[in-house]
Amino acid sequence: MEQSKKILLIMPPEVDEEEKEKPVDESVNNEEQVEEIINVTASLWKYQPIPEDEPEAFPEFLVKHEKSENVEIIGARVRGKKHKHEGTNCDDWFEFEVGKKATYIAVSDGAGSKKYSRIGARSACKSAIGYLKSTLEELFDNEEGIISEISLPSDDEKCVDAYKTIVSIVQQAVVVAFKAVESAYYERFCDKQYSEILGRDIALKDFSSTFLVAVCIPVKDESEEKIVISCQIGDGMIALINSNEEYGNSVKLMGETDSGDFSGETDFLVNKKLIDPASLASRTKISRGSHDIIMLMTDGVSDDYFPYESEMHRLYFDLLANGVLDGATAVSTMDLTLNQIEMIKKLPSPVEYPWVNDKSVLVGLNYTNKIMKTLDMSLEEIWGDQFIASLVSAQVKDNMNTEAPEQRLRIWLDNYVERGSFDDRTLVVARI
Repeated sequence: MEQSKKILLIMPPEVDEEEKEKPVDESVNNEEQVEEIINVTASLWKYQPIPEDEPEAFPEFLVKHEKSENVEIIGARVRGKKHKHEGTNCDDWFEFEVGKKATYIAVSDGAGSKKYSRIGARSACKSAIGYLKSTLEELFDNEEGIISEISLPSDDEKCVDAYKTIVSIVQQAVVVAFKAVESAYYERFCDKQYSEILGRDIALKDFSSTFLVAVCIPVKDESEEKIVISCQIGDGMIALINSNEEYGNSVKLMGETDSGDFSGETDFLVNKKLIDPASLASRTKISRGSHDIIMLMTDGVSDDYFPYESEMHRLYFDLLANGVLDGATAVSTMDLTLNQIEMIKKLPSPVEYPWVNDKSVLVGLNYTNKIMKTLDMSLEEIWGDQFIASLVSAQVKDNMNTEAPEQRLRIWLDNYVERGSFDDRTLVVARI
């Protein structure tokens, strides 16, 4: 099916109502015009702190970093510009764990129109990851041969049975997440501090959230392949990247955005029909391959990188170019070709925009689109010259003034600027 999205220029609430959701003229492709639009909107966003008079307020940021012998994973969640402008809570959450035999990741985006969706998002992620790690690590310990079995050829009967066992646990984790959201609602139903804010009794739908979960298991052979099993309810994206593969074969999408009952809607975990076996089966994806990166994100990020088949390349390159990931090829000055030297001379400086939290602070970031335009290269061409990212990332990394990759991810998420982008942003990236 052909993908299409309406691009909106979202203005802060104080702007004239006729300008708040003004479709962007697709003919406006001149870089100066685009930057002028972005500069105007960037200067209008205001910052208000998280409200202190609401129960279970979420922090401004959430970051985490975990590293084992074979896996490194970082995650960050930032409050969107719209929430900052209006002084409301962030609605996203994420959790991940690195086990002895597998890596477990979940992200969730609370529905913006539902007051306590953030609580549903947190409950879903925490319960699902706890269940997955506990259940699967116990399975791997008690049935030591199961990883060997899933490493067999996919048509082998033992492999098929092993897959069924693990897939059923991943799907059950979604059911556990649903029940956790239900429990969160029941626990708070008689607490007046939740109902008084709404002026009515709270309802289960007030805890609505999307839910994306993935389990990554290394294959037990010399192939360096990984098995990834995922399940998704609602929008957002799960993507696999093979950073060493040629452009056309380097990205694999592991999720499909659900649609709700009306145009522009998405499905949420509070809908019990979505967790019946047939529904979960249709939402489950399995991949076995040499992909070395997995990314799970809420729509605050994925909508900025649409259409996904091509733009996941740009997202990965943006992470390299801003020092979030160290994956680009290092090239010494002695090894540079004349063409590369000329390319270095043309590389653009980081683009600076004011930080919403403090307009006196300018944050400079690299943008793949600007690099491509300056060098007159396509996304496919720049993918083949990833050393460019290591060249441009140095200045940004110095300016971020932190060696922690999860903090670099937070700074980048909190400050990159795209037209019409104002939502909470959550991204978990694992090198598997």
